Amino acid sequence: MDLGRWSLPIRILIAVVVGFGMLVFIYSGVPKGGELAPGDKFIGVLLSIFYGFVLFGLFGWPMIQHAGDRVASLFTGRDEDVRIVPEYSVAEARVNAGKYVEAIDEYRVVIVKYPEDMCPHLRIADIALKHLQDTKTAELDLMTALAKASGADSAALAAGRLADLYQLTLHDPGRALEVMKQLREKIPGTKQAKLAEERIVILEGIVHRAEPLPEPPGKLAARPSRFKLTD
Repeated sequence: MDLGRWSLPIRILIAVVVGFGMLVFIYSGVPKGGELAPGDKFIGVLLSIFYGFVLFGLFGWPMIQHAGDRVASLFTGRDEDVRIVPEYSVAEARVNAGKYVEAIDEYRVVIVKYPEDMCPHLRIADIALKHLQDTKTAELDLMTALAKASGADSAALAAGRLADLYQLTLHDPGRALEVMKQLREKIPGTKQAKLAEERIVILEGIVHRAEPLPEPPGKLAARPSRFKLTD
């Protein structure tokens, strides 16, 4: 049974039941034609504060978490095609033990089981680059991750890391520019495409500044004289 879709109705029901119970309790302390006694008023204030905490727990905190996730997704990516599987723990245990080649091998096993998952490729690239200084493996796996990415967030994540590899590690802004243009074509009309366009403008400026200036024209060949010098 999928309980996720019932979480909001359940929270609303709890809020209504608690609120109704508070109203009944407060109303029971009001004499007919009179007002609450000072002690009952104090209890009413405490109940109101309690109800405020209940509402915050049911609605306020989940909304804050949701907003935080939305903001984080602008930088880290968030797609349904990004999968977390238990097999990652085995590979990460190898990383923690300093066995980086074995960790990459474990992630290769995960890729065989979940061929559409792009996350192992991202992690392999990170391990290869950070611990093994293997830029070739990092490049190939980031390219594979970008090819597998089906959502705008995941594509932007893979393309961004690949562009960083070219620009910051390999010092090749031209190839980083190609990656950003590829991303723009892959996810047109999205906010990530607009961000890619902004980086494209920056990279084009870097590439143009790095281009060598045209060489000055060579010296004109001396024309042969039609006159001969005589003694």
